[in-house]
Amino acid sequence: MFLISCDKNNETESINNEIITEWENVSDSVLTNSGIPGMIIGIWAPDRNLSWVVGKGTANVSTGEKPDPSMKYRIASITKTFTYTVLLQLIEEGKLSLSDKLSKFLPDFPEADNVSVRMLCNHTSGIYDFSTSPGYNEQVMSDMLKKWNNLEFIDIAADNPYYFSPGTAFKYSNSNTILASYIIEKLTEHAIGDEIKQRILTPLNLTNTFYPTDRMMPTLFIHGYEWDSETTGDPIDVSELLDPSFSGGAGSMVSNIYDLKSWVEHLYKGTLLKPETQVLRMETIPAPGEDCEEYGLGIMYKTDPPMWGHTGTIYGYKHWMGYCPSENLTMVISYNCTTSKPMELANRLLRIYNRETN
Repeated sequence: MFLISCDKNNETESINNEIITEWENVSDSVLTNSGIPGMIIGIWAPDRNLSWVVGKGTANVSTGEKPDPSMKYRIASITKTFTYTVLLQLIEEGKLSLSDKLSKFLPDFPEADNVSVRMLCNHTSGIYDFSTSPGYNEQVMSDMLKKWNNLEFIDIAADNPYYFSPGTAFKYSNSNTILASYIIEKLTEHAIGDEIKQRILTPLNLTNTFYPTDRMMPTLFIHGYEWDSETTGDPIDVSELLDPSFSGGAGSMVSNIYDLKSWVEHLYKGTLLKPETQVLRMETIPAPGEDCEEYGLGIMYKTDPPMWGHTGTIYGYKHWMGYCPSENLTMVISYNCTTSKPMELANRLLRIYNRETN
């Protein structure tokens, strides 16, 4: 029995080493050919005793500092998964329901009687995305330290036509999450960041994650970069350029790869929700136009290979975090620019894993 177990362990270790070698080659190729300054990759498959956590390229172009997996960075729209979790907790507490209409909270918003809380969660409201407004983007760049509030975003959304009649289609819109944040703050009388900390970060001991109140990053962080056009010329460090309130509860938070690993596993398992609420969260609809194929209540689902999680894009950063239940495999990939999609690398790495292990 001992010898058989030993042979099996040796075989698994050999396959794991082959997988990691292929992962190294593919990720090095992406780094070289895409113009990405740096990347952080973490893949954990404990059932196979497989763990690969690496930083590649540079975390700081000026100093040449290398990315360390412990470093923090802006997580962009992954913030949405925290915001919607708080909203679902409030539903469990009886403070609102998925069927409640937006008019209950914002009676003057156009067509508010036709928009439900569920539509805000799964992006079927049809409400205009404030972040695509030329006027909004001009103001962000002209006054980078401006403190934004939810009502300013909501006013932009209200002043523009719906994409479609509420509930008839899917379109990802940051306005949906801002409206969810507004509802949370109205019901709790607390800032969304405080609710996220109290309800999620502290209970789950996510000590490397926070909702910032100013533009400054922690001492050890991965710098984010953009270019004036494509990837030509010198990259511009945008890490601390903007006040994070410009994205609010839709994209403001900061974390690191280890906390995101923990969080996406809790997100999939529904650690902070009742089982029946988690079932509702995982009810998905087709999500055309997104990197994922389907969207639930603040959670993405990609079918090939199957994973649950969320993407994130903000000035200087682009991410994918996901959990694959069939393999008990967790993946977090983060780039410190927006010129390439981590999801594309994720798919390539997962295909290597599946080919070698199945």
